[in-house]
Amino acid sequence: MKKISILTILAAMLTFSSCEDDPILGCTDSTAINYNALATEDDGSCELNVMGCTDALATNYDALANTDDESCLYFADLIIGTWNGVSASFSAELSPEMMAIFQMMNPIEFLEEYDAEMPTTEEGWDLFFETAFAETESMEGVIFQFDETNLIITEEGEAETTTYNFTTLTSFDLGENELGPSSFEVLTCTETELVLYTEMYDEEEDMTFYITATFSK
Repeated sequence: MKKISILTILAAMLTFSSCEDDPILGCTDSTAINYNALATEDDGSCELNVMGCTDALATNYDALANTDDESCLYFADLIIGTWNGVSASFSAELSPEMMAIFQMMNPIEFLEEYDAEMPTTEEGWDLFFETAFAETESMEGVIFQFDETNLIITEEGEAETTTYNFTTLTSFDLGENELGPSSFEVLTCTETELVLYTEMYDEEEDMTFYITATFSK
């Protein structure tokens, strides 16, 4: 009986001694963001503190950063400044009523008006409606100047000031203006290039126009 007790005690002592000797694995680098003060043996898991913009919605998002340094930039920040017009691409969508009017035209009138043979198939009409009102024009001489709340639009030497307000991270509304658009979607905004997109409905023509305008600094 005594022999069993001694063996039991020895086993318990060995177990206790073994537990005390087991290392605690973890990051032992105190400068790492996952430093483990209780770790006694480094397991190679240390993550270095990488500063940068951690907001994936920001224009300067840094996928390698794990600590935000409050450097994030958004379109609302980058758009401020003076932008010179480069070009504008236009396309249009006609209402079903307007499409019907085109299809009822006299072939001779159609040829004189659009310098093209009048389509005779559904595929031909689809191509016509897709491309007939698509064009790209120069925007040389058009200037957009943004400050934090106002937009000055200069065209052919005449300037107009209106307000603007970002309603999402990528779009802003305009106040009343003679240019026409009530809002713009920012497709691209870098230190040197600005690309805006808008849609405008022309009630007189019964057409919706899609406009992509490119600017540079």
